[in-house]
Amino acid sequence: MARILFYSPFNQRSRDTESLMIAFHNQGHQVISLTQQEGFVINDFLRSKGVAAYSYIPTGKRSGWWYYLRLLFFFIRFCWKQNIQIVYSHLEPANFVASIGQYFIRAKTFLCRHHIDEGQLYRFDQDLYYKITYCLARHIIVVSDHARKYMIEKERIPSRKIVHINLAYDFSLYGSPDAKMIEQIKNEYQAQIRLVSACRLTAYKRPDLIIEVVKELVGCGLDVKLVMLGKGEMEQELVQRINELDLQQRVFMPGYVSNVLDYLGAADFFLHPSILDSSCVAVKEAALVSLPVIVCEGVGDFDDYVRHMKNGFVVNRDAYVTEATEIILQNFHNKNLLRNIGKNLNHEVLRLFSVGNIIGQYDALNTTR
Repeated sequence: MARILFYSPFNQRSRDTESLMIAFHNQGHQVISLTQQEGFVINDFLRSKGVAAYSYIPTGKRSGWWYYLRLLFFFIRFCWKQNIQIVYSHLEPANFVASIGQYFIRAKTFLCRHHIDEGQLYRFDQDLYYKITYCLARHIIVVSDHARKYMIEKERIPSRKIVHINLAYDFSLYGSPDAKMIEQIKNEYQAQIRLVSACRLTAYKRPDLIIEVVKELVGCGLDVKLVMLGKGEMEQELVQRINELDLQQRVFMPGYVSNVLDYLGAADFFLHPSILDSSCVAVKEAALVSLPVIVCEGVGDFDDYVRHMKNGFVVNRDAYVTEATEIILQNFHNKNLLRNIGKNLNHEVLRLFSVGNIIGQYDALNTTR
């Protein structure tokens, strides 16, 4: 059995990463988590599952070369002290440190990348730290084949460095939706059609398009209500647009909630116009409650498992408002169709992303030196 370190900037829960840590722990590996944040929520949860969880945050400003140098020195010392044999680092702040630190430790190090073209969209792909990370990387795990192709074709990263492994979930970590809470939410947002979204309210997630869908449906005479879960930089802009369209009684923004599955379980459609995804968590959460989703083709891994009119709805990213509106108009009354589409999505997500079906690919990595 190996001593495995998960290195990250996590503070809140991360169910896919937690699922792997717990699965490795249950196999008999010694699993340790080290986060660059306080780990307020995730550390206590991991400890309750038998995973050792630590935090290290240098004092002072949390940016700049001196900050990362101190993270690097601690990472190297930590790996030697804990006799780490395998490192899985997650997200760019941890990947940068691990990409350098791997040359000063014995552990085989995998950088786990959770984005596709975010670097290009937000223009940090030209930053020195980003270039260093993927120049020095020996082994990179990506969570979608789209990400793998993008890195090879656009970023010119050698294919021998990259392996695609789907996100892995112990879906029981989500618990079950609360039937009473679902009914309460339905009563609170009584409508002919209930829509829901869950994302960071940022430009490339395009939450503004969902409001436009509501406008179109209301214009067609339908009684529609939308609950937008999440927070972000566009929040005030979205509130302003809601007021401009006089949709204050149609669109609601409760922010982050801890019972996402209850809100999803109360809805008729999950709308996700995002063009910035590698392997969307929220769509998988919708699948857990068999909720039909409307997503964009050519984004993340949607083309790998969402089949139009079979287990979801896939639309042109440049015509999201028009096509999503038409889908809802044509299908909202067909409850049997929507129920079957949701169930089919549930089956496909469980098949492709359950940790029990993924762990073997990690076992192969863990036993290869």
